[in-house]
Amino acid sequence: MATTEMKASFRIRPDYQHGSALVVSLMILTVMTILGITAMGSTTLEERMANNNRQRQLAFQSAESALRDAENWLATNITNIASLNQFDGTVPGLYTLRPPVVGMPTVPLAAGFDIDDDADWLAAGATVQANALSSVTVQPRYVIEYMGRVGQPPLNYTDPDVRQYAFRATAVGWGEGANPASRYHAWSSFRIPLN
Repeated sequence: MATTEMKASFRIRPDYQHGSALVVSLMILTVMTILGITAMGSTTLEERMANNNRQRQLAFQSAESALRDAENWLATNITNIASLNQFDGTVPGLYTLRPPVVGMPTVPLAAGFDIDDDADWLAAGATVQANALSSVTVQPRYVIEYMGRVGQPPLNYTDPDVRQYAFRATAVGWGEGANPASRYHAWSSFRIPLN
């Protein structure tokens, strides 16, 4: 008896192809395009966030630098009671709410001075420019205010008045660029014993 082999032949006839491979390929390309656009948008957002953080850090460091300058100015220039005469309105950036020396007029910070307004900070004679920093376009500035004596006066007028003299420094620093949008304010209080 003869054996016959049967081979199954599966042939796809051309009339059965309806372009399903094309449809699947287009769907995969569409999904990959959407993923690419999403990744690009996320990267752009992260780049903006990193730049904003950098600008904020520059503004912060700039304001801190101005506060250090204010501290140095106080330590160098306010060494005795007579040196408080500098708060008479002739030195830019020095203000006082109370007369530091009897008979001296008060020189308050201008009533319209807005710490959020760059024009007020940059006005001539209103503030002190801190030491120049190479990393920023607009240099940091500060003002120093004499706040008065700290503590209770002596009960007996014959006892010496050993209260300290209080000062407040307010500084501003900006980020980099011609019109920096990032601004940082910093405050610091000082107490100095004077003779």
